[in-house]
Amino acid sequence: MEEIIKAINNALDVEKKVEAFFALSKDEKKMLLEELQHIKTEVSGFFLNAIYPEEKDKDIQKLIRKLLFKLKSAGIKTEEPKTSGGPVIRKIEGVRERFGYLTNYDEMQTRLVVVGLEIKNKAFVFLNAETHFSRGLLDLMTAPVEKKGFDEIIKAYRNDTKPPKVFEEISPAYAGYLIEEASNRSGTFREEMRPLKSFTANIADAVHKPKDIYSLAISDTTDGAAINTILSHGVFVPFQLSWNSFEEDQKTYNSTSGGTIILPTEPLEDKKKEFLKDLTNRKDMKSLRPFFRRMLEDYAYLFYRTKEFDSYKGITEYLNNNDTLQEALSYFIKKSLERGETKKEDGWVIVNPYG
Repeated sequence: MEEIIKAINNALDVEKKVEAFFALSKDEKKMLLEELQHIKTEVSGFFLNAIYPEEKDKDIQKLIRKLLFKLKSAGIKTEEPKTSGGPVIRKIEGVRERFGYLTNYDEMQTRLVVVGLEIKNKAFVFLNAETHFSRGLLDLMTAPVEKKGFDEIIKAYRNDTKPPKVFEEISPAYAGYLIEEASNRSGTFREEMRPLKSFTANIADAVHKPKDIYSLAISDTTDGAAINTILSHGVFVPFQLSWNSFEEDQKTYNSTSGGTIILPTEPLEDKKKEFLKDLTNRKDMKSLRPFFRRMLEDYAYLFYRTKEFDSYKGITEYLNNNDTLQEALSYFIKKSLERGETKKEDGWVIVNPYG
């Protein structure tokens, strides 16, 4: 019973909580429902509506209806309790809807991963994850939402997405993987990952993990674009790097003189190239290479979804043949050093579906 109470705020766990509820005795059910009086959230209403159709005891049904009425009176969005037309606790029959969406990175090195999972007919769990290029999962919101509400959220995201930002539909299994990967990197939201993983594990889709991105079907006649051409694509425009010694390194890189002697243009450019080479090979920069590889893999997938197959093929060929990622890393270091002081812009705002 305590485990059900502890997990009540996680909408992803609803089926397990339903199963656990029906393993309780009548007295334990009453005690649990008594505790739920103090939890006034959409998720608690979601749980109550899930157990009501299966509950046969009239006294327990009455308590559930009473709690749902209290939630509604408190302004919490709840459905009317429905009688059972069949067992609630069952294996998935037919195909439940699953959705996944991904953005590119913004100026602050953050992006959104959005997942929609149908728990029961037209009832979804909405997940909104904000992830960072190197730090992992920064924030995660989960909430129950009806299909219509989920569609409205996605429509709002699309309407708010202006180039060079992109918001593209991807495999829901891979979207779940990205959230889990970010959670492992940051060490946050670990409890939420277990049910998410169980929901996405059995989704039939071509892409579940990064390795799957390399074998997506394209025409044999497609030529891969050059990596420098791809990196100048608009999808990469917002992204820039920052590091601990950025300001000092930027000052050194952009210096136009050696002491009191003004250097000619050509020697100055040679000096910049040498500095950039040394910086790219510095230990703190080398540590970014695994994150760069993952970013390029995800962008290859975004290019595939937008049918820019030459860019997709170009990135996958580059990653297959370059372990150091020297060119890509150097490109973004140079871009960041030459961009100057960045104007801070609004990143991807976490959306409240009930806002």
